[in-house]
Amino acid sequence: MNDGLRTETAPANPSWTRLDTLALIVITTLGGALRLVGVDRPHSIVFDEVYYAKEGCYYVKGSLGACGLDVVPNEVHPPLGKWLISVGVKTLGFDSLGWRIAAVVAGTVTVALLYVLAKKLLRSTLGATLAAGLLAVDFLHFVQSRIAMLDIFVPLFGVASLLFVVLDRDRLVEGRGAGGPPKRPWRLAAGIAAGAATATKWSGALFLLTAILLTIAWEAAARRDDAITPTAISRLAALSRAVSSRLRAVGRALKEEGVAISLLLILVPVLVYTLTYVGRIDGSVLALPWTDDSWFRQFLNAHRNAASTHLGLEASHPYESPAWSWLLLKRPVSYFYCAGVDCNPNAPNGEVREILATGNPFVWWASIIALIYVGVRWVRRRSFWRPEGFILAAFLLSYVPWLALSRGRSAVFVFYLLPTVPFMSLALAYVATQIGRSWEARTAVALFAAGSIGLFSFYHPLLAGTALPQGQWEDRIWVFKGEQCDKPKGALSSTTVTTTVDGKVRTRATTTRDNSSLPPKGWCWI
Repeated sequence: MNDGLRTETAPANPSWTRLDTLALIVITTLGGALRLVGVDRPHSIVFDEVYYAKEGCYYVKGSLGACGLDVVPNEVHPPLGKWLISVGVKTLGFDSLGWRIAAVVAGTVTVALLYVLAKKLLRSTLGATLAAGLLAVDFLHFVQSRIAMLDIFVPLFGVASLLFVVLDRDRLVEGRGAGGPPKRPWRLAAGIAAGAATATKWSGALFLLTAILLTIAWEAAARRDDAITPTAISRLAALSRAVSSRLRAVGRALKEEGVAISLLLILVPVLVYTLTYVGRIDGSVLALPWTDDSWFRQFLNAHRNAASTHLGLEASHPYESPAWSWLLLKRPVSYFYCAGVDCNPNAPNGEVREILATGNPFVWWASIIALIYVGVRWVRRRSFWRPEGFILAAFLLSYVPWLALSRGRSAVFVFYLLPTVPFMSLALAYVATQIGRSWEARTAVALFAAGSIGLFSFYHPLLAGTALPQGQWEDRIWVFKGEQCDKPKGALSSTTVTTTVDGKVRTRATTTRDNSSLPPKGWCWI
């Protein structure tokens, strides 16, 4: 019984084989091993670990001195990511392994989740293997999986939430029809995961939006009238009837599923998000919300302060880059750099160590072409059941909003693209499943995979902080140096300097064009 839902065009569920189990275990194990080996080096705080490692320590120790803090941390981001970092600190201690182990686990689990998601969508062991494998050796995902920052937890929960909405969609594929909230365990899981993504960083809410829109689209597609063909009536009339059919389907979907969607994909994420603040905000839950000692008032005040901090950012950062340039790798971020004796008293003068947050040019630039191909296929087929729509929605909704959010705002970085990277890998895997099974096609896929792994191996020292001779380091920076790294002129500013000479006060004005905080003009990896 399918309750009148339209499922004949839905794809059949893929069968899980022993080969899938083996591939999942191998890729996840290798991805985890790559992330774990040497993760404790350098043993010092790196880049934004100065905030999140120390805050994670403070969550469990409650001591400023023990965590290297001078003042109580300001909660600029939600607490969940810092709670997760604190688990590692609690378990292994406040050292480089302790504050980074949670990131290792999160990155490794994300690789496994992407395999399952790709298998569900692409119905291909090859596609799932390629998608998860590309993520396992992605430069940026690898680096973020070894640093105590919040960003790695967003794709963990984000990919999980979208996997769960796909599993929830399978009830339509299997013809089980509509059901209330108690019969929607996967939708409940999606709401929990999306709430967790948002409770890590506010940008995680983009996954919640994606989950809601995909759910409505699938529910509406299952209720849409039979397709209207332009050959039967005029094209204008066909378009009008098609639009009308879709609007009726959306209305019916919201009428029949609105309660379940509201409870499981709106209320549940809000509850999950709110619960992560327990223990981080003082106040009485039983007090009236508008009183000074109310927990809810302090909760709102914390969000008001955080929003004010984000919206008030004005100072430039030398590693910032506009959102449009992230896919093109215009400006990576150097998390750690040292040379010669600064790295190690016994190190030779020509030795360099660096941790560079960047992407694989071979893979990222190829993904742009793959996404265009996915878009063309979706326009031609316009099926909400096929993987093209999912891939496009996940990519566009996790990335395009940044094109608007980053305008006029400083301190936005390439690692903000991290939640989008799994869907770039998914787009490439989709292309691999579509180009055929000829020996030429198989050879092309094999060469692409080999090239991706080879480039990862070549750049691995630059991603993991491994010692390199200066010349080899420069070989990996490639063309992204030299004049590319020239900075623009700084804004003209005047400074008044007052000095006392022989008992006389003298004042003089100096004019400067300080550009030290500005990013370079070109494609610069230094």
